[in-house]
Amino acid sequence: MRPRTKEVCKSILIVLLLISVVMLSLTAIQYSGADGLSGMMQTLSGKLSTPPKKAEDPTYTDAALPVVISAVGPAGRISYMGSQEALDNAFAALGGQLAAALDTAGTAEELTRMAFLSRATQAELYFYYPGAIPLNVLAQWLDATGSECTGSGRLFCLRRSGDTVELLVEANGTYQAMKTEVDSTTFGEVLETLGTDGSFLAAEGGGPYGHLDPMTVIQPSYTAVPAVQASNPVDESFLRTAATTAATTLGFNPYGDSVYRDDSSTTYTDSNASLRIGADGVLKLENTSLSQRFAAAGDSDAQRIELVRSLVDTLSAGRLGDSCLWFSGLETDGQTSTVEFSCYVEGLEVLRADGPAVEARFQGDILTELTLRLRTYTVAGDSTALLPPLQAAAIAPAGTRLRPGYADMGENTLQADWLRS
Repeated sequence: MRPRTKEVCKSILIVLLLISVVMLSLTAIQYSGADGLSGMMQTLSGKLSTPPKKAEDPTYTDAALPVVISAVGPAGRISYMGSQEALDNAFAALGGQLAAALDTAGTAEELTRMAFLSRATQAELYFYYPGAIPLNVLAQWLDATGSECTGSGRLFCLRRSGDTVELLVEANGTYQAMKTEVDSTTFGEVLETLGTDGSFLAAEGGGPYGHLDPMTVIQPSYTAVPAVQASNPVDESFLRTAATTAATTLGFNPYGDSVYRDDSSTTYTDSNASLRIGADGVLKLENTSLSQRFAAAGDSDAQRIELVRSLVDTLSAGRLGDSCLWFSGLETDGQTSTVEFSCYVEGLEVLRADGPAVEARFQGDILTELTLRLRTYTVAGDSTALLPPLQAAAIAPAGTRLRPGYADMGENTLQADWLRS
């Protein structure tokens, strides 16, 4: 074959191959629909990231878990507190009942305190949270997508009422009861496997506990808590690495004239906001110009709480040690909202004299100020004595709801104490 003929054949072959590739591509697009071209582009590019979720389609991470869980089965009452592992396991086994109750709850009935207590003290399942949580927020955390609950709750009680289960909710002096579609037989079967540990409600114990809030959970043998060491994580290493990374993540330039350092703090600034990291462990983010950079995904409680949780996760930079920060309060006054998180070790609150671990203020959906009081807490491996419940009750004012916890006095070791609410 002559050279010119060979070249013509090669050209025809190349054209046929190109036509084949095009036909295969069109076939792929036809069978894969609207995503086909996108999928092909990802394959060709090798690594195209998935687009981020839009602001109107946010995701939510649980920002709090119960700090006390108590249940009544055939053997008697069993309660969980003072051990994060025990609380996690109990919530994994029993939390689905709360989710189902929220998911199917009907119209709320407002109750007086006395009416609430008469029912709640007969409840068979009890969840006590770090603070009052908007019910629609808790429903989102628990994937109770059908919930239409309004109001807030800190204490949640479930009790059988006929063929179904009643949900009782208490927060900040308000009391509600809601009928649910949770089957009472199935609910009872969940409780049948539980043991007992000698715990009781103050309403059940009476006598020396009779003056306490009737819903206080008492474990007579609870006389010690894990020993916990405390430290300030803001040191030179933190400022060189974690602080720089956090500032960059939040959109600040961690270099040049935008950074000011002295013995007491390091401050990052730009035209819209500032981030101050104090040597005392107090981190403060200020959005002075109401920049959309620090706006929640929307104007809802859940979205504000989620933004705070996300920012705190960035700012704490893995320096919480054995503690965690849980949502503990929300106050709203017109367009202004304040979100609080508190620190917990082994499910026990760490009470600080200088305020909650996290305070965040919003104007509408825009964060205007966030303060993080950062401390590292480490479980030491041994235990520290706690005043026996009987003695703690003897000195507690009437109506107190007692719970074990810690006091951080700024020293290297936390003090075990009975907290009141």
